[in-house]
Amino acid sequence: MDHHTAVHIVGGSARKILGPHIWQAGSNKGERNARIDLTHYSRITREDLDLIEDHANEIVTSNLQIEKFVLNRSDADTKFGLNIYQGGPPKNSEIRVIKIGDHDVQACGGTHLDKTSEIGEIRIIRSSQVQDGVERLQVVAGESAREHARKQDRILTKSSEILGVTPEDLPSAVRRFLDEWKSQQKTIRSLEEEITRLRTSGPDSSIVVKDGIRFSIMEVEGDLNQMKNMLGQLTRDPSTPTVAVLGSRIGGGKLIVAITEDSMAAERFNALEIIKYISPQISGSGGGNSTISQAGGKFGDGIPKALEAAREIMDL
Repeated sequence: MDHHTAVHIVGGSARKILGPHIWQAGSNKGERNARIDLTHYSRITREDLDLIEDHANEIVTSNLQIEKFVLNRSDADTKFGLNIYQGGPPKNSEIRVIKIGDHDVQACGGTHLDKTSEIGEIRIIRSSQVQDGVERLQVVAGESAREHARKQDRILTKSSEILGVTPEDLPSAVRRFLDEWKSQQKTIRSLEEEITRLRTSGPDSSIVVKDGIRFSIMEVEGDLNQMKNMLGQLTRDPSTPTVAVLGSRIGGGKLIVAITEDSMAAERFNALEIIKYISPQISGSGGGNSTISQAGGKFGDGIPKALEAAREIMDL
């Protein structure tokens, strides 16, 4: 009853605040919460929601009588107009009308309170876009509204305790931690790129140049994304034709083969053929194309043998 009544009040308040174009496109009322879908030409901001919520609670405290009566449909049409059918056209010749003072009147067969003050409180939790031109408002009323407020207070208090600040200082503390985290992530990425650059360009026994082609075959400690980053560093320069084979034992064994596109290396070697040849060493299989292929397996300890197989097939 709280939520059925609250949907009527919120719909009426939305029309008062946003304009007469507001039309109910759907609704759902439950024991713990409700929602109402409203037509509107733009997203509804939190500021607008607060204005609608304030107006709705003014209606609650006004203690308006909620009238419920049955009318012949033609009489209802004459008295109230077609706007009362926002929940959809009725199927019967007689309809039940819910009238909340001069605030809202709707044809509705649901269960409602007798006076608006019986609700106690209405909270609009959030709005979301259902489709272009339709906004969904999530609403709690009565005891559910009070429980929602208590839950929000508990979340606020616990979060403040974790960060060791007062609730008033929580937003600035979260912003500070987020800025520090972003800065650390940027530093980590920079260090990873530098490590990649050093490993792929510096002297290393895993890098061999033969017949004008650079071969880089190595085991690395990194996930798939880090391996792809290294491959990008190794094979992006067309002036240095490269065949790169990387293996990692993380996640059961990963292998990636990449070849510089449109180069001498791509003419002589096929990444897919190489990956198919070496992936059995990690009890895995893979796929891809002639310039980049990858495989995953269950036997990470087979990575050294897989890399040795790569050297074998490329005659290194």
